[in-house]
Amino acid sequence: MQSSIKPVAVYPAIANTLMIRSGGLGPPPSYYYELQNVTDGVVVVLKNGNAFMTQEQWAAWPADADDDAVQLAAISENLGLTLVSEE
Repeated sequence: MQSSIKPVAVYPAIANTLMIRSGGLGPPPSYYYELQNVTDGVVVVLKNGNAFMTQEQWAAWPADADDDAVQLAAISENLGLTLVSEE
């Protein structure tokens, strides 16, 4: 899963994309993440690591939600990032 983010400085460039991949299923679940600079189809990974959804975020996950959107929103919030709508 990935989403555009409000650009943020990550040495030596600017990250404009958050990519996450499920890690442990928890609860709460964990994720591998990458902060990427994506331009014209070229992906440069600037930072990677692991992040967790909080217990509160896990408990508030609606049964009928867009699962990708819920996960991206939670991890971006926990990393202090702002998702950018791709509409």
